Formats: sequence, structure tokens, C-alpha cells
Amino acid sequence: MKMLKTLALSALVIAGAHEAAAQTTVHIVGSNGDRVATQIAISNLLKPGWVYRGNGSGVNGLVTNATTVATSNFGVWRGYYPASASSTPENEYIIKVSFSGALAGIAAIAGNTDQRFVASNGLAEDAPVGGALPNPITSNNPAEYVVAKADFGFSTNFQSTSPFNGVFQGVTYSPIVEEIVGISPLGFYASPGYPGSPVNPHGTGYEFGTYKPNITTQLAQLLYTTGSVSLAQLTGDYTGDHANQRVFAIGRNTDAGQRFGAYTEIGLGTTTNVSVWFPTFSTAQTTASGITYGGVVGSHELWPINQQPSTSAALAVPVGSGGYNSGANLAAVLTTVLGPNAYKGQFFNPDTNQNELTYPNATAGYYIGYVTPGDANNRVLGNNGVIPAANRGVALRFNGVELTNANVQNGTYTAWLYNRILKPQSGLVEPKLGFANAVRDRIRDFDATQSGLFNDANFRVKRFTDGGLVVPK
Repeated sequence: MKMLKTLALSALVIAGAHEAAAQTTVHIVGSNGDRVATQIAISNLLKPGWVYRGNGSGVNGLVTNATTVATSNFGVWRGYYPASASSTPENEYIIKVSFSGALAGIAAIAGNTDQRFVASNGLAEDAPVGGALPNPITSNNPAEYVVAKADFGFSTNFQSTSPFNGVFQGVTYSPIVEEIVGISPLGFYASPGYPGSPVNPHGTGYEFGTYKPNITTQLAQLLYTTGSVSLAQLTGDYTGDHANQRVFAIGRNTDAGQRFGAYTEIGLGTTTNVSVWFPTFSTAQTTASGITYGGVVGSHELWPINQQPSTSAALAVPVGSGGYNSGANLAAVLTTVLGPNAYKGQFFNPDTNQNELTYPNATAGYYIGYVTPGDANNRVLGNNGVIPAANRGVALRFNGVELTNANVQNGTYTAWLYNRILKPQSGLVEPKLGFANAVRDRIRDFDATQSGLFNDANFRVKRFTDGGLVVPK
């Protein structure tokens, strides 16, 4: 009898140990614009002592610094939640994140479709040992990623903006729960030398503020549908050298919420094909402190199909209508200088079997693109001092209004998006539901300003669709 009691006690101990080792694995998808606030929120929710492994600049081995983690698009957290003194091992969480795009996030939650996440579980011995993890989206090695359903996600677009409603290309997409957690402003920026830049060839009047760089809704439409316009159309100066200088459009890929936010804002909607450029550098760019800048564009072409990094084949687009897979990558191109072959529009003419020039009289050229201030402040404008003055871009006003927090909050600046958490209407249950709501509340109440603005009493306007009318609350 004593032996039986001992065995029974041993069984209970083993069972208790098994319960203590229990883990909850959460899979999160989201837009690049939601990355920073979400990563910071997770770092604040987990008990101190958490670790992170991921893909990205500076994310090597186990990372314990939230600021470094915030720059990573793909990775895995390992830690305990809730972060209280009474937390025990049964609260251990493995949280895999994939910030692959706003549209990818909507498709994942509405369609319950398979998504790629990093293979690592946040252990030091996970391959590659001591290095940054491979990008699970672009990897061709099945050992470098796992496939799983997302539990919840984040997006900077309404589901109604996306094609993922009802039946689309053979997949049924269900209505999802969308809850606002913040606001993401969106700005237009130009590359170095553009009038109004810190260093430019256009005279002291520009440097001292008598000219305010600006783009209007109609000029943005023209630029993104044709791919290039004369600088004089943007500045109104046809008497000087602006008439012989060209401006070229660059943009984001079809997974990006910022793409659809920008194009709906300027009246192009979500299905209009655009013309943006893919540069080839004759002088390589420099990377310092995780920021890439500079370089010289030797040539460029309308965005080729084989360079369109979309996670969804359903969103394949024709030549010219692709774009960059992150705001950071687009921002880097807004610090470069265009060489003569690029701004003169050199191309190979198969009829004459030789190179020809689209703009033979052009004397300079610049890029214009759209990113959030979170990417622009340091990666385009050089506010942190990493980018030399000669490589800093310039912020454009939109319809004559400067992008400031106050102008977004009062409704005079209208290029902005809602940040929102996405949850399925059913199937998300405890403990994952509680964690999703905790992340939602943490961003909404504390961390939204990591990449945007609070949707609070100071935010006096609202809208019901991406690019829709901005009206008083």
C-alpha cells in the first residue's frame, strides 16, 4: 500500500511538472507600420527577463533590448505573461511575429490562411546559432521557417479597402473584428537636392524658407500614374532650371497598408496601376547604425515583375506597379542621388539596337516617395545625425499643409491611417484572447506614440474608409 501511495505521489509530481512546463504559442501577423508599437507593447507586457530572436539589422543571437527588437519584422519572443511577481512557469509564452504587410495581415485573419514564421522558438541554440534569423517569407529552405495560422494581427487598412472580402480567387474571407489602437500619419518626401533640402543647388531663398516644398492631390496623381513629371510643375518655377529637371515616383508593394493609404488619399483607389521606379546603384549605399543611405543611382527602370516582393500571389501586379517591401527600404532610396543616365531616362531601344534618352535635356533628377514619420525622421531627414547633410531628403507639404501632430489631430492634414488590431469573430479563445486584448490595450493606452498618435480626445476627427473624407468626431 505504501508503494502504491508513493507511486501515486510521484505521478502527481510528474503531472505538476508537466503543467509547470506548459507553454502558449501565439502567432501574430501585421503591417510594417504597426511593427514598432506592437513590439514595444509586447516588451512591456512580458515579465522582465524576456528574450527575442529575429531577422533584421543588429538582431543577432538573443536580444534583450526593446529598442533593437522594434526594428525587426520577423522573429520570436520567449518570456512570461503576465509580468507580475507571482508569474510561474505555466505562464511561459512563445510569441512569433511576422510584420509582412497590412494586406497580408487582413488575408491571414479573414481567410485563416497559412503564414510563414521563423522556425526558432527563441532559444540560443536554434540555428543559425548567434546570428540573425533568415527572413521566413523569402527563404527557400523549409528548415528556416514554419507554417502556421495566425491567431490575431494588425493592419493600417480597413478590411473593406482590401480584396479579402467574401470569396476572392477561390478563398472565402470572413468578416473580422477591427479595433482602432492608434493613428499613423503618412508623408511625402523627396531626395537630396530637391528645392528646400538642407543642402541644395537652388539658392539661399530655398534654404531660408521662402519656398515651401509641396505636392498636391492632382500632382501626386499625375506623378504616380505617369511615373515622372517636370520639377517645374511642382515648384511653379519655369524660368530657371526647374523645367529641365525631372521628378520620379517610388512606392511600396501590394502587401503594404501605406501603399493603399497613399493611393486612396490621392484619389487613385486600390486597383489603379501606378508607375514607380526600381533603381540600380552605380555607387553603393552606406549602412551605419542600422540606417542605409546615400549612393548614386546609375540607372533605373519601371518596377520589374521579378522584383515585386509580395507575400500574396493574388496581388500580383504588372510592370511598374510594384514597390518596396518596407518603409525603411523605401526611405533609404530617398537619400540617394540620381546619376545622368537615370534622370535622362536612358533605355535600350530594340528597334534601333542602341541606348536612347527619354529626357535628353534633363540636368538633374529626384525621387518622391511616401513613408511614415517614424521611418522618415531618422532614415530620410537624418534627425539622429547618422545621415550626412548632403544625403538628407526633404519633407513635402501635402496640399499646402505641413505634416505635424497638431495638423493631423485637427484634420487640416489628411494623409493618415488608422492602426487597428484584427481578430477573427470566433475561434480566438483564452489564453490567447486575453493576450490579444492586453496587447490591444497596451498599444491604445500607452505605446501608440511609438509610431504614431493616440486616437484620444485630442484627435478631433475620424474617417470611415481609407482615403475617405475626414470629418469631425
